[in-house]
Amino acid sequence: MKDVTFEIKSLLKFQLDMVEFPELSSPKHWVQKGINILNNYAPKVLRYLSRQHILAELIEYRIVLKTAWVIDDDHIKNTFSIWIRKEMLKRLVFVVSEGLILPFTPFLALLPGPNIFFYVPALLFYYHLRSYLGLRKIHVHELNIEVVHIIPPQEIPAETG
Repeated sequence: MKDVTFEIKSLLKFQLDMVEFPELSSPKHWVQKGINILNNYAPKVLRYLSRQHILAELIEYRIVLKTAWVIDDDHIKNTFSIWIRKEMLKRLVFVVSEGLILPFTPFLALLPGPNIFFYVPALLFYYHLRSYLGLRKIHVHELNIEVVHIIPPQEIPAETG
């Protein structure tokens, strides 16, 4: 089972950052070729799509929550649960807005040049919809979660003398 590592930035604002996760890949040759092109020319886009893919299938991964706060694991799992709900609502807003834009993009496809005006919103709609549906199914108590308490490095006083 692969790991997905989250770092808790703020407990009060429920801010987490996905720091380690598997990159997007595909067994199909033509899809993997497109992923390799994205990796060469737009690695940030590939990283974003990889994150959306992970959120869609979060149930299948072991989740590592790193925190510098010394609090009980139930509170950290509750924070993770609230973060999942926030992310789900964000994806719902993305899906609705892209769903409203998508019917108008085929008209822009008539313009000469690459058909990015249709493909990019369609691709984002697909990944946001998958991540929304995946997040909707998640119950935190069913996830394989490991909480790791990291101790921030202490400042070492400079020796005088």
